[in-house]
Amino acid sequence: MRLANFVAAEHAKDHGRAENLCGVLVHFRPERREAIGCALAALPGVEVHHATDDGRMVVTVEDAGAEWAGATITRFNEIEGVLNVALVYHHFGSEPNREIPS
Repeated sequence: MRLANFVAAEHAKDHGRAENLCGVLVHFRPERREAIGCALAALPGVEVHHATDDGRMVVTVEDAGAEWAGATITRFNEIEGVLNVALVYHHFGSEPNREIPS
């Protein structure tokens, strides 16, 4: 319940142009590998990078539109066959205002 309250509070904040990047390790039932990979990739801001035959998947999650990355990650546990989700990396910071040279 505390996690849900935290996610709701963070989602309600105005993060402006902040960059929010999360590295996540997903443990899953090996026989559900393809279905879980497809389900994760269909979520906003999610990119699946690697999956092992023994049930581990490396995923990155970024804020996508109005969907906060933390809220997206909490949805991982709703996918059938997902056993555990662990946040292993988090970067949150403002994007610098830089001009791109022409």
